[in-house]
Amino acid sequence: MNWCPVEWPTQSPRPTLARLEAKQSSKKAAMAALIGISSLLVMTSVVLGFALWSKTITIPKIIDQIESFICEMVTGEIPVNLRVDGKHDVVFTSSKDVKGLLVEQNIQLKSEDQVLPALTTSLEKNMDIEIIRVEVKKEYQHYAIPFKTERIANPEMARGFVKEVKGGKEGLQREVWSIRYENGVEVSRTCEVREELEKPVNSIVQYGTLSTVSRGGQNLRFSRALTMLATGYSYTGNNTASGIPPCSGVAAVDPAVIPLGTRLYVEGYGKVTALDTGGNIKGNRIDLFYETDTEALAWGKRHTRVYVLE
Repeated sequence: MNWCPVEWPTQSPRPTLARLEAKQSSKKAAMAALIGISSLLVMTSVVLGFALWSKTITIPKIIDQIESFICEMVTGEIPVNLRVDGKHDVVFTSSKDVKGLLVEQNIQLKSEDQVLPALTTSLEKNMDIEIIRVEVKKEYQHYAIPFKTERIANPEMARGFVKEVKGGKEGLQREVWSIRYENGVEVSRTCEVREELEKPVNSIVQYGTLSTVSRGGQNLRFSRALTMLATGYSYTGNNTASGIPPCSGVAAVDPAVIPLGTRLYVEGYGKVTALDTGGNIKGNRIDLFYETDTEALAWGKRHTRVYVLE
């Protein structure tokens, strides 16, 4: 029986120079990688710390960016900003264009709605997409059409008098407006139709042109005639507003209607001159002076025609 001599314990092969250099290089590479990673972490911490301190970035924003990066790398989806029906959301999509995104998000469009950008636009990361809901409503408005007045001269009527022969009536007009709303806000309105439903009926009046009347055998020329409420009055103990004592042929008037000093002819009384005023004499009123209270009371108060003489 032959015995093979064996050394105990076994001896490891002696390291060669190449093995030592390779091992040394691996350690250096590991150390360099560790130093690089540590430096990157330190720099990242400094940058993030400064950003947080200066408020140029927030924690939620960092989380959103991380989520976006993960989705893009893992699922191939990109984030886009979608604004529709008054809401703004960031959605992740793998669609290639805007139309595909709307189908993916189950967003229904009406015929008037607008999409910005167009449906065929290719999607890009962080693209802004807006759906403008458009609604067009009709509004009906009615307006009165004013009537005109036709004036006809009447030579048998005293100048200053007007008589309505036929009453007027307003017409009716309808307008149809188209009002455009975008996302519930009115942006424009256009009048599409303007039509006359009822024609106006013009009024007809006669105006007097007669400027001469014959009274007491005299032809009196006048500039205008008025119907006035006339009252008789007598001595009051005061002079007239013109400074003279009252006497027959003196009348008290409203200077805003008949200026003081104007010569008049009063039906039933005769010629007078406007020389006085009174506290109750306003508008188409006139007081006629009588020498006695009996005469003044006999006249009383009545409506009469007054001519303003030329």
